[in-house]
Amino acid sequence: MRTGSLSALVALALWGCDTPGPSVPTASVPPVASSSEADPLPDPGVFKSKRFGLRLRLPDSSTWRLDDTRAPWLTASQPTAGSTLLVRLWRSENRMSRQKCEEQARGFRKLPTREGAEILSEQRVEIPPGFDTHADVGVTADSKGGLFGFILAFGGSGRRCFAYVYVTRAEGPTADTLVADRLAEMMEGSLKTLAFESDLDAILERDAAPPAPEGG
Repeated sequence: MRTGSLSALVALALWGCDTPGPSVPTASVPPVASSSEADPLPDPGVFKSKRFGLRLRLPDSSTWRLDDTRAPWLTASQPTAGSTLLVRLWRSENRMSRQKCEEQARGFRKLPTREGAEILSEQRVEIPPGFDTHADVGVTADSKGGLFGFILAFGGSGRRCFAYVYVTRAEGPTADTLVADRLAEMMEGSLKTLAFESDLDAILERDAAPPAPEGG
């Protein structure tokens, strides 16, 4: 893995997103979703989650498949690009920090680890508003000779938690460029453009309490 080259590519892609003009390709078809939201999307490429009270923009939206009903997480997959996105908001019984929210999220399900990865970018993002959210962009080589990239964003505010986890994989001579472009596109065109309802407390459900010990 040419880390220096990839770091430069990610930086250039991120800077490029700040230039005038759209940073996310405009899609004429909204993402296919299994949500109960049946009304036409007001903005093609934006998925509205009633459950989490958010609007999620995805680049090349017609290539994504979304599920916001069958699991605690909003999940999206893009088979043509080897990419997956997980998004979740939840409330805890205790006051939570960003670190505690990440620990709890990793207790819910297996998520990418930073161990052995090259962290290319660390940013604080105001997503959702008022949350202490940090986003790490990283890459690592996998056992099959491909390049694996990820965005790990976790935030906390009071008893509320937020997680946005994106992973993508590419192989071959253009893997560096593909992964760099995808990471920048999702960071600037998806994560940083998330829009939320004004009162998240009215939407979020509490996480299920752990089962009581036997004989207790």
